[in-house]
This record gives sequence, C-alpha cells and structure tokens, in this order.
Amino acid sequence: MSDPLGFINQPGPGARPVQGLQGLQGRPIQGGEGDDFKKSLLEQIEQVNRLQQDAEQAKIGVATGEASLEQVITATETADTAFRMLLAVRNKLVDAYDEVKNIRV
Repeated sequence: MSDPLGFINQPGPGARPVQGLQGLQGRPIQGGEGDDFKKSLLEQIEQVNRLQQDAEQAKIGVATGEASLEQVITATETADTAFRMLLAVRNKLVDAYDEVKNIRV
C-alpha cells in the first residue's frame, strides 16, 4: 500500500508517536513483540481452562454438599462467558488471517 500524502513514512514537524495505549491487563502496547502476544494469549487460554475446572469442581461440590447451587451457577456462567470471549477472539484472528491470505502481492 502506498502513502500518497506522506503521513506514514514522514511525520511532520511536532508529530509524536502515540503513547499511553494500554493492552490487556494494563500493559503498554508495543509493536514487533510477537512473543508477548503469544504469551498473553496462552495466559488467557490457561485462565479460561482454570475457570472451567473451577465450574466442574463446583458441580462436584453440590453433589457432596460443599457448595451451593448459586455458586455452581455463578462459576458455570463465568466459565461460559470467558470461553465465548476466547472463541470470539479466535474467530477474529482466523478472519484476519484469511483476509491477509487473500491479499494479492
């Protein structure tokens, strides 16, 4: 893609890079750090897995009398919401990959 006005490659006088953007969990967004994205994504997957395991433990807790039905419902809904969000992120990544794959060079 070309830059007909020269704004991208040649910032004008007084132009500064955008600062203060925050990513997941309040960490600054920095370009060119693929390992941080991978690490962050893996952490999110692990967190969703923990939430699902907690929901299963809550279900077992109801059967043994250690947990209430409200705790099971809360844990299950939290795990379901987290999984749906992770699935939405995955779908957006796949869509972005497909779009990049179809770019003609």
